[in-house]
Amino acid sequence: MAQATLNNQRTILANDRVIIRNQKRILKNQRNLTLLLGNQFRILRNQQAIIKNQKKILAAHARLITKYSAAAPRR
Repeated sequence: MAQATLNNQRTILANDRVIIRNQKRILKNQRNLTLLLGNQFRILRNQQAIIKNQKKILAAHARLITKYSAAAPRR
């Protein structure tokens, strides 16, 4: 009976070590998550700026096409 109790206590200690190790990993991942979310926010802002610039470029191209197609001689 005493042997079983000792084995159970060893198992409990081993499980506690695993739990503590996992909790440390979770805390580390939570710290990293803050950085990753900040980076993702910056990426989204940059993508929005890129899309806005692409719209401006497309509008400028459309104006050029309209300008030169209207000025082109008709046959």
